[in-house]
Amino acid sequence: MELETSSIVLLAVSTAVSFGLGRTFMHFRRKKQKEEAQEREARALRDRPVEPESKNKSKRKRQLQQIEKGLPGQKR
Repeated sequence: MELETSSIVLLAVSTAVSFGLGRTFMHFRRKKQKEEAQEREARALRDRPVEPESKNKSKRKRQLQQIEKGLPGQKR
């Protein structure tokens, strides 16, 4: 059974298309999983229990100053 030129071209094109589609689907799936992981992490940080107040007076004062200023690295 010999393959004609048109059959070889069709096979090559269909292989390239299926490979490209597979890569595209994997790209979007990976992107969606990454966004969901970030969302879960952010939700876990928001929902964590409040830490008990420190017995150290200086530490409490420093923590209150940070809260009033806004935590470093936090966008306003």
